[in-house]
Amino acid sequence: MSDVQHVINSIKKNDVTEEDLIHYLDSSNILIKANAIFQIVRLKFHGDITIEKLVCLAKKLDEEPKVIGSYNNAIFALAALSWLETEQSLDRFEEIVKSIEPEKRILLSKLIEEKPYLYL
Repeated sequence: MSDVQHVINSIKKNDVTEEDLIHYLDSSNILIKANAIFQIVRLKFHGDITIEKLVCLAKKLDEEPKVIGSYNNAIFALAALSWLETEQSLDRFEEIVKSIEPEKRILLSKLIEEKPYLYL
């Protein structure tokens, strides 16, 4: 099994800590990064460092490569801020959303609404 698959399996099996997931948000592998974002949401991790890492990633909307369809990890991170539903995450979400293009807001709204289908 490859190292990437091993990391993804560990994330999916919840055999990682919040600190591990924070570290994986910096991964150069888009699948590791995506799985870390979704696991943060599943486990409702919302520590200050976690929120700030998601914010930093969310601000890279035009830099991150696509993961699935039109979605990249920056838009997943931005949606995660909404899905976490804490005062801090929602404040940071609103702050970033104000500055993005209308087309990306529509894409983001669609993603947020699809949460139940993402098994989160």
